[in-house]
This record gives sequence, C-alpha cells and structure tokens, in this order.
Amino acid sequence: MTAATPSAGRPPPAWGEALVGAVLCGGRSSRFGADKALAPFGSSTVGDRVVTALRDAGVDPVAAIGGTAGDGLGLPTIADRRPGEGPLAGLATALVWARTGWVVVVPCDLPLLDSAHVAALLAPGPESDRPIVATVDGVPKVSLAVWPTSCARVALRLLDDDERRFRAVLDEVAWRGVEVPPEAVADADTPEELARLEAGGR
Repeated sequence: MTAATPSAGRPPPAWGEALVGAVLCGGRSSRFGADKALAPFGSSTVGDRVVTALRDAGVDPVAAIGGTAGDGLGLPTIADRRPGEGPLAGLATALVWARTGWVVVVPCDLPLLDSAHVAALLAPGPESDRPIVATVDGVPKVSLAVWPTSCARVALRLLDDDERRFRAVLDEVAWRGVEVPPEAVADADTPEELARLEAGGR
C-alpha cells in the first residue's frame, strides 16, 4: 500500500504520452432523478469538477463513457459497449477505447475530487500492468483507479460470465493501492447527498 504525496501539475514523466482519462457517465441516475454529471455544484457542475481534476493533474485527452452528458461537459462521448450493465461495462468500454497505455477511470459523481487526489494516484508510475486503485483506510475504492488497457480482456470476460461487480476485476489481477482522503471518493446518489457534500458534509 502506498500513501503518495499529492502534487498537481503534469503527470510524472514515467507515464509518457500513454495516459488518458475516462469519466463514467452511463449510469441511470434513477435515485438522483436527473443526470448527475450535469447537476450544479458551486459555480460549475459535478461533472465539470471531475474533468477539471483530471486535466489539472495533466490527464488529457478525456472522454465521457456512455450517457448523454458528454456534450454538456465539452467531451467526446464513447458509447457504452453494453448499455445498462453498470460500471464494469463502462470500464471495459473505456479500456477498449484507449486501446493502449493507461486510463484514469473516474465516475462522474465525485464532486470533491481534485487534481491532488488524481496526482496521488499517478505518483507511483506505471508498473507491469498492475492497476493503481484508490483506497480509504486500506479498503479499495475501485471506481477511482488507473487501469492498464490490458485489463480490458479481463473485464470483458467477466461481463460474458454475467459478472457485474466492479470490484470483481481486482480478484483477477495484481493491483496497487494508494490512500486518498474520504472526500476524494464521496459520491452523491441523491440531491440531498449532493447538497450535504456542497455544504461541507461527508
């Protein structure tokens, strides 16, 4: 387990040019009642804050995976390969889209994510196809991670086996953890939860 020192800016040179970002936007937002990525938060939207966190950490290009929020976020949209089959399908779509290298995969509903959190994930550098996963008190938060595109075949195989749990990928591959503060992975499934996060709650 690594506790990296966050430092925003360009990613470490070890990443080279083979690093892109993917924002998962294909969820149904049924409990939220509207597209979470486009929900107002402060002076912008939830999705805009996620995109800014990625770009300020030097992750570019960035694409929206699934859903219809891409235009509103100023991102190209990559259609889900398996719409409605959850974040594991979104991960598979992102890794197939990138084709080579590494992908920082982030859900669209982390309004408190910032570039320092992303920089912490990138600090260890790429290492022999081992994903880097955010952890909180040692518990993996698989929705925020840096994935090698070689994991696409694992994600696709799991989907073919009717697996839908995002964390199932970690049972199949060796991975590294980087501790992040709880706010980095604080999501909002309802408008009330989003209001609580905006007011400074956790």
